Amino acid sequence: MTTTAPDISNESVTADADTSTLRERKKQRTRQLLHEVAMELVRERGLAGVTVEEICAEADVSTRTFFNYFSTKAAAAVGLTSPVLRDDVLESFHARRGDVGIVPDLCRVVAQTIDLPEDRARMKELMDLRPELVPTMHAWMNEFRGQILTAVEARIGAETAGLAVALVMSAFMVALHGPSVTSRDELAERLVRTVAEMAELAVR
Repeated sequence: MTTTAPDISNESVTADADTSTLRERKKQRTRQLLHEVAMELVRERGLAGVTVEEICAEADVSTRTFFNYFSTKAAAAVGLTSPVLRDDVLESFHARRGDVGIVPDLCRVVAQTIDLPEDRARMKELMDLRPELVPTMHAWMNEFRGQILTAVEARIGAETAGLAVALVMSAFMVALHGPSVTSRDELAERLVRTVAEMAELAVR
């Protein structure tokens, strides 16, 4: 008598997805913990008065783990990880050729790439208190701008790419200091709306 093995493929996929979700949640918790510890220590002592080792000891993680999330103690205090444009996001962006819809498409690229810190008000207060963190923010913005400029130039050429990037990055700065968003789609919509408002203001 031959028995047929049960089809567990769907169960395996579900289990893998659950494992992946749990792993991602753990990463997010570790990243947030490191950010909060670094923020508080830098707030109290200043950037020069804090070491990566002290941040790790307070968060109970290894220095190796720290550098999996942040490149420097300043980056941890500010809470912005190095931006990385995902391959699938770039493929979708380049699939739509030409400059038609370039600004909304670029807004979606930004929204899919960046995780805005939930405690942006605290971050702004920290940077006001510890201005030595400002260069870290500028370096992060320049790195991100360079990445998306390269992507836009590949789609529409260098002549108008700079203007499109300038518009979207300006909208991003507005969003960075604005109310929190609950999803990447909401962030993309806010960026598109902000660019439209900027354009309307420019012709008044």
